[in-house]
This record gives sequence, C-alpha cells and structure tokens, in this order.
Amino acid sequence: MIDIDFLDKVQILQGLNHEQLAEIINFCEEAEFQAGSKLFEQGEDAVYLWIVKEGQVDLRFDVAGSSSSEANTISSIAEAGAFGWSSFTSPNKYRLSGYCTGKSCKLIKVEREGLRQLFEKDPDMGYAVISNVATVVGTRFHEFQEEAARQRGQDILGGW
Repeated sequence: MIDIDFLDKVQILQGLNHEQLAEIINFCEEAEFQAGSKLFEQGEDAVYLWIVKEGQVDLRFDVAGSSSSEANTISSIAEAGAFGWSSFTSPNKYRLSGYCTGKSCKLIKVEREGLRQLFEKDPDMGYAVISNVATVVGTRFHEFQEEAARQRGQDILGGW
C-alpha cells in the first residue's frame, strides 16, 4: 500500500500538501523485483517516474555486447529516492538501465501521463516537482563530477 506519509518523505515530492500527494497516489502502482533484475533498459520509452520504497536500485550505463556490471554504475538510489526523470524530457527515453541490487526492491511506479495531467491541472504542483527534480539532478551531476575527478587523479597518480 502506498501512503501519503511515505510520499511526504520523497525528495522530489517535497513541498506538496496532502491533497496533492493523494492525487499522485491515483497514478502510482507498486512493483517488486528480485536482486539482479533489470527494471528497464537504456533507450526504452520512459513511461514511469520511479520511487524506491525498499531496497536499492543501481542506474548503469550498459555497453553494447557486454554484460552489465557494478563497474558501470553511475548512481545508486535508496529508500525514498526517485529516478526516471527522463519521463519528463523529450525524447522520453531512459538514458541508463535500472537494476535491483538489494535482496529485493519494492518500488513505486508513477505513470508519466497521469503526472502530466496533474501538472496541467495544478501548475504549482508541477513547478514544485520539476524544481525538486532539477535539484536532485544537479546534486547527482555534481557527485558524478567529483567521482570523475577523483578517478582521473588516481589514474594520473597511478602513472608515476
């Protein structure tokens, strides 16, 4: 069961009131995956925004012709974290693949078209969610930059 108290903890839904969260619940469904399961593949239509209820999801850049590995992990998302914001941006394709990396993952799938309808009906809701998404994207991009710089520093030092 998806409840408002849980959605209230989700970073991208911060600032929404209980009425707005109750409307979002109408476009949510729960899904459960076992460890190692692929939720979606990069390049697939991004029809859901995803929220981790329990477990962890790794977002990976899959290289054609090779199996996925933890080395390809770009980001790990834990409880109350959200991913799949490609559902909001053209061409609405997932940019990475999603994998369940805990024993199991309980996730909430929020249907893109339903959210868009809500945002058209309540632009304040849409603005709050998209602003929160931009904050999360910015934070993850900064983390990625720091990791890339750290890796580059190790590569340079490793050549000494």
